[in-house]
Amino acid sequence: MPKHKQFLKEPKHKSKHAQQLPSTPDECLAAGVDLEEAGEKWRGGDAAKSMRFFQRALGCYEEGLTTFPASFDLAYNLARLQYQITQHPKLLKELPADTWTLSQLLQTALASSRRALDLKMNEASAGEDADALFNTGQILTSLAEELNAKNPYNVESDQASCGLLEEAVGLFQRCLVVQEGEYTEFQRQIMADLPDTSSPSNVNAQDGSPTTTGTIAERPEKIEQWVSVREEVTKDDILDTFIAFVQALSTLCNRSSRLERDADKFLHTVESFAGGGLINKLQLLARDTAKQIDAAIAAAGLMSAVSEAKYRLGLPGNDFKAYSENVQHAWSKLELKQHAQGLWNRSEAYITASQALSDHDGSLASQITKVQWTLYSLAAADLTSASSFRDDENIGKIFLVRGDVELLRAGLGRPHSIFEMTAKTAETLVRNAEKYYRGAKNLSQGEDTWEEFEEAVVKETLAKAMLGDSKELKDVRTKIARADEILQEALVDGLFVESMLEVAGS
Repeated sequence: MPKHKQFLKEPKHKSKHAQQLPSTPDECLAAGVDLEEAGEKWRGGDAAKSMRFFQRALGCYEEGLTTFPASFDLAYNLARLQYQITQHPKLLKELPADTWTLSQLLQTALASSRRALDLKMNEASAGEDADALFNTGQILTSLAEELNAKNPYNVESDQASCGLLEEAVGLFQRCLVVQEGEYTEFQRQIMADLPDTSSPSNVNAQDGSPTTTGTIAERPEKIEQWVSVREEVTKDDILDTFIAFVQALSTLCNRSSRLERDADKFLHTVESFAGGGLINKLQLLARDTAKQIDAAIAAAGLMSAVSEAKYRLGLPGNDFKAYSENVQHAWSKLELKQHAQGLWNRSEAYITASQALSDHDGSLASQITKVQWTLYSLAAADLTSASSFRDDENIGKIFLVRGDVELLRAGLGRPHSIFEMTAKTAETLVRNAEKYYRGAKNLSQGEDTWEEFEEAVVKETLAKAMLGDSKELKDVRTKIARADEILQEALVDGLFVESMLEVAGS
């Protein structure tokens, strides 16, 4: 989630006068943050009420920027809140139907965030703002993910996604430079014992909080004053950015490796950023912290992505055996039994590797298929472990992918069943897939998981059709509008062969 810019609110004083409309940037900021706090209060229980407060807060920031267009703080809060709303499906459902898409909302947040960055750069003697850089990078990665989700296996979408990710990587790197500089400066001040916290002019005697000086203290008639607080940058802040940086590099590498053009250019970009002991630096920073496993997962993901890119480009020393071994080695030392997200990520790396190996000329089909079977089996084992976390928010997706892996294993060696293991177990694997899809259907009946529910229904009937009963699949294709779209994606993913659609009456 984006980092929330913090403000120190001066004590309020009672007044007999009616509250006036905001007339300064600080007052606009105060009004907006008050509304945001009200929205947060209701977000868990009443999404409609929460959204109304958030929309009013957005209105405050927008109106404030109309009057005070040079206010970085207003621009920052506007962009942050616009993005924050996109990350909560329950809030999005409160927006008028058919008036927006997630991509449009993210584009709006991106434009606002770019404006905030420009305003900060235009401030006299002001450096870059780490929070604004981080948030803009997050928006770019979310937009890239949405483009890929809506247009999978589309060259133009992949190209656009890579452009966004490349920009995000650059922003995260700039954010790290700012944070590391501020962290060093804070440490220097601590060592020099600055400022002098023993001075009564700097410390509130009651609670130890900083007191205000200058014009604010000299104007008691003001009901309320807001001042920006520059919080100390911690190692955790730097680690958060480092992990986001490495994850963006991984995604860029994954996306670009599918491109016929520019794949080598993007790989060079990733390696130039990842050079200089990046992985070692991340692991050292995360050592003995609560985020050590998250950092290790990010590092393994990057190593897997780079291996895929090198394999697809046909670089020397990166044949199918080396690729498979590199991916397995990247994840081999991670203890993930108690980490559902880590198990998911590792299984995804194995599945991606196995599917990448499908692109071969057939001369080594038997050897490659054995490697694919091993990778899919490793993925299946991780997904089985992950499925024990029944309270995980992605439990429905976990069961969906369990079903997918069984169909992928059943399909190895098509159309001639050259792989003996598949020939012996194909029917059992398809029955397993049917069971897992049914489980996904039962676990995805909430309002936030409706898409997963529909996918599970369609794929369950697909598995039944593969076992000889196509009636339910025919019915589902008339009842679920997305059925053919789901089937087409499953076909591209290699879950079944096209003749199955003909059997089902396409």
